[in-house]
Amino acid sequence: MPKPQFSADDYINPDAPEGERRLRPDHPRVHDHSYDCARSTQELDLWKGSLISTVMEPWDAYGSLEEMPENAVPGPSLTLFIKERGRGPGYVADFLYKAADLPVTVHGILANQGSGLGLIELELWRPGWGYWDDFGDFVGPPTEEEDAPDQEERPTVPVPITSDVLRRIPIGQILARAQAELADQSWKDEGVVVLGRSRAAEPELAPGTLQALENANELAQPAPRGRPPLDESLLHRVAHAYLREAINGPGLTRRLAGLFDRPEPTIKDWIKAARDRGYLSPAVPGRRAAGPGPRLGHSDDNPPSSS
Repeated sequence: MPKPQFSADDYINPDAPEGERRLRPDHPRVHDHSYDCARSTQELDLWKGSLISTVMEPWDAYGSLEEMPENAVPGPSLTLFIKERGRGPGYVADFLYKAADLPVTVHGILANQGSGLGLIELELWRPGWGYWDDFGDFVGPPTEEEDAPDQEERPTVPVPITSDVLRRIPIGQILARAQAELADQSWKDEGVVVLGRSRAAEPELAPGTLQALENANELAQPAPRGRPPLDESLLHRVAHAYLREAINGPGLTRRLAGLFDRPEPTIKDWIKAARDRGYLSPAVPGRRAAGPGPRLGHSDDNPPSSS
């Protein structure tokens, strides 16, 4: 590869002799995001555009400060982050789990892919990682000390993550506690705490906030035994959306999943129900898409009522 060419704007000390010039820490040739293992920025970003619910706090086991013994050990904490900008069909929430006996912070994503609330992504974050640059300086998360550490010192190598650590992550408890919290609809009567002070009632919430709450409530509901019949107005909307999207070719189910913010298996069940109930025509051999059914004689604005 040819030697890269840099300008004065690339350096933090462009006036220094050539061998002593240092590229800016945020320069694309220097800043390698794969080294950002402290996840402090990622954790901070979870708070942006999110509805926050603290499910478990470290001192929940003690009723009050007066009841807390001097040698009290903090318990685990579990925080839910309902992102107003969803991560895709079926997304419900992110979570962070921390415990004194775990050397890592557990980050996960909860979603409903058509078979109830489940864990679809899991990350283990731990502090202290970084790298040494060409000048021998350690680049990593900020330390507790104000002064920069001596260049000869090296951070303590953390204890490896073992199978015992993995067994101590209570996935079942996290899912159960998160589901109970996310499925709770008391906010509709009690409002939502805004910035820890006042409560906002349902009509006062922004559309994105309201949609995120309703979506999380619905997708976190325990899977019932036997499916209830689908609402007629829903099938009416599904049929119209199906007919609009069918002309755009392959990927119909995927597009409908994004439109209705539901996993593809759910969309397929809805399409089948729309066929069975007469909102779409029955499947015809040799035809890729259905046509309008006999019950689809209404506009989108005036769906039929349930019968």
